[in-house]
Amino acid sequence: MHLLRFALAPLLALLALACSSRASAPDARIAAEFGIDAAGGEEAPAVELTAQDGSHLSLSSFKGQVVFVNFWATWCPPCREEMPSMMALGRELEARHPGKFKMLAVSVDDGWDPVRAYLAAPPYGGKTDGLLVALDRPDQRTTVAFYCAARGGCPGEYKFPESYIVDRRGRLVSYVVGPRDWSDPRARTYLESLIE
Repeated sequence: MHLLRFALAPLLALLALACSSRASAPDARIAAEFGIDAAGGEEAPAVELTAQDGSHLSLSSFKGQVVFVNFWATWCPPCREEMPSMMALGRELEARHPGKFKMLAVSVDDGWDPVRAYLAAPPYGGKTDGLLVALDRPDQRTTVAFYCAARGGCPGEYKFPESYIVDRRGRLVSYVVGPRDWSDPRARTYLESLIE
């Protein structure tokens, strides 16, 4: 009996390891149902932009955190539609996982004026808790870099909104094409599987 237990010990250890790594991996079924596509897992493109408050914003400063990067515009109705639920999810995840999650919204507008006016109006009233807002450069260098990196090649056209998920190691692991209702529990489940 002791011999059998000794022989099975390595196998049981391997099974325990496999089960624990499966439990911590994102649920592919949940991701697919919500419309989350897998990206290549390469290092995410650099983000070096100016935030809404005028500060310098760098993706590398969030290393060790899961970062949700959304590209949007004030002139884009689907972007405006998803923004409230996206912002609420950002607030919720930052509160539940302090220092482990960051949500970044990169506007492709021509300047700060329309972005500030949009965020000053209801329902936001100037409050962007749970969401860092930045403006892409006029050549939309950051937008193009993410669109191309997620697909392993550049698309023929760019549509908004699109969201990208960068894991704790700074790898681009998934992306979402088009608007979503971010209050859907599947979104939180997927993101939390990366955070924990």
